[in-house]
Amino acid sequence: MTSRCGRVDDLAVYLHPLDSRLDELPVNGYRPPSGSPWRPRPAAVLIPVMTRAQPEVLLTVRSRNLPHHAGQVSLPGGGRQGHEPFPVETAVRETAEEVGIARSLIEPLGLLDQFDTITGYRVTPVVALVRGNPEPEPCPNEVESVFTLPWSQVVRPASYRRHQVMRGHHRYELYSMASAPRLVWGATAAILHQLARLCAEADEP
Repeated sequence: MTSRCGRVDDLAVYLHPLDSRLDELPVNGYRPPSGSPWRPRPAAVLIPVMTRAQPEVLLTVRSRNLPHHAGQVSLPGGGRQGHEPFPVETAVRETAEEVGIARSLIEPLGLLDQFDTITGYRVTPVVALVRGNPEPEPCPNEVESVFTLPWSQVVRPASYRRHQVMRGHHRYELYSMASAPRLVWGATAAILHQLARLCAEADEP
């Protein structure tokens, strides 16, 4: 049976609307120890779904020259610039800058829950279709390379593994992808896992 989320053009039905108030969206991810101050900085990422015969999700490998998370797999994204509409415009702009996909080819569909990272960011994921089968052109200052994962793999909950890690005296949950060509873990894997859970729930009777 075909998954409802397997039809990417229908995906918006299962997402938070693009104009959702961010303070009303659920927040997952890192939770600081009780009593610790927590003021995460806002960031946005795009989950670019390439609309090919077999849809794929585009991921980046960060440049090894970057000061933070060098060489790690990530979704294109970053912080807000000026007064641009956040998070959609931020995610689209960053994708155009990082991987050279024209904004006109990016069709935002909706939002996932926000995700707090242990490094102090509150990430809002924007799910979007990328039309026209463009050839990515990574910005060498930010992106070492790009690769894709089959949509069917991304939205399959069995693609993910859950880990328990200790930091200091506190235990945290971490996700990784079990069969990706590069190590996909941390916030990127957790955000994609949220999408997989959402699709699994959509298929429940």
